[in-house]
Amino acid sequence: FRDHLGSALSGLDDEDALAELLVTQPTVFERLTDRMATLETITEFANDDPETVDQYLTVMWGGMGLVAEHISAVGDAVTVDTTVNWDATGESVAFHAATDPETGSISGGPSLDDDPEITFEGQTEVLFRMLGDDEFNGQLAFVQNRFDIVGPLERSRAFNDMMEAVGEEMEALV
Repeated sequence: FRDHLGSALSGLDDEDALAELLVTQPTVFERLTDRMATLETITEFANDDPETVDQYLTVMWGGMGLVAEHISAVGDAVTVDTTVNWDATGESVAFHAATDPETGSISGGPSLDDDPEITFEGQTEVLFRMLGDDEFNGQLAFVQNRFDIVGPLERSRAFNDMMEAVGEEMEALV
């Protein structure tokens, strides 16, 4: 998986190519997100091949954005206007997302936003599990000090609930 991911993602940062993949191979996006979220060696992978991880984050957030833009049920699930950063403690992994309920949009990608409302800080493994591991329990992980939240706790709960709703709508498409 690690050896082939970079070449499999090649060209998908182009919106037309990504849209074609989402239409012709709708399960690929979900399987890729699940695989990255549960990859046992994600921290090592991110340290060894940060360009591929950045490319994956570009594809993941770009795909979510396209789905939210073109599938009204997904766009309607976007109910919180916020910007969120994920910052890996002691690692080079960092990414962000922005959501806007007025337009039903989701965007994001590698790198941190300059003015986030919420920042999740933790180990790379935990941050990636947040993105797509169906077994990840964010409340339990927070109580177990597996990650920290910088910003309003209630706002992070609202964001989490919204992203769960978005995820359910996206899963219903497959």
